[in-house]
Amino acid sequence: MNRNILALIILVVAIVGLYGLFYAAVATVLMPQDLDRFKADLDTLSQTPTINESDIAELEDAAGVMESYSPLKYLSPDQRAAMANGIRNKNNVPPELLNQNFTEYNNYNNYRAEAYALVLKEDLSRQIKNLSNTYSNLSSLNDEIMSISQKMATDFENGDNDAYAEDLRNMANHMKQYNNEMALLKTQLQTIVNQLGE
Repeated sequence: MNRNILALIILVVAIVGLYGLFYAAVATVLMPQDLDRFKADLDTLSQTPTINESDIAELEDAAGVMESYSPLKYLSPDQRAAMANGIRNKNNVPPELLNQNFTEYNNYNNYRAEAYALVLKEDLSRQIKNLSNTYSNLSSLNDEIMSISQKMATDFENGDNDAYAEDLRNMANHMKQYNNEMALLKTQLQTIVNQLGE
C-alpha cells in the first residue's frame, strides 16, 4: 500500500476518533451539566417576580390624569423636589435581574452553543443563541427603564406635566416589553430543558 494513502487513512481515523471523543464528552458530560444548569435557571426564573399588570395600568392612568388636570402645578418646588428624589431612588426592575452579569452569562452560552453546533445539534445550538439574545434584550430594557426613571424624576421636579405624562406612558410600555421578554425567556428555557432531556 502506498505510504501516502496509509498516512491519509491514519489521519482520517485520528480525526474521526477525536471527533468521536468530543461527541462523547458533549453527550455524557456537557449535556447532563447543562440540563441541571438550565433547570436551575428555569426554577430561579419561575420565582423571579415580573412587573404587576395593575402597576402598569396605574402608570397609564396616571399619565391621563397628568394630561387632564396638570396636578404638578399645585405642588411647591420643594414638594416636587422631595418627591422627585423618591422617584430617583425607586428601583423599577426586580433586583434579581439587575444584579445578574448578562455579558458573562452570554459568553458562557455562546461557548455552549458552539459545542452543540459542532456535534450537529443545530436546533439546540440555535435555542441557546436565542436565549442569549433574550438576555441581551432584558439587559437593554433594564438600562432603558432606569434611564426613563431618572428622566421622570427630572420632569416631575421641573413641574412639566406633559413630559411627565409621556414618561409614565414610556415606562408602562417598557415594563410591558420587559414582561413579554420574561415570558419568552421562560419558554426558551423550557424548550432547552426539554431538548436536553430527550
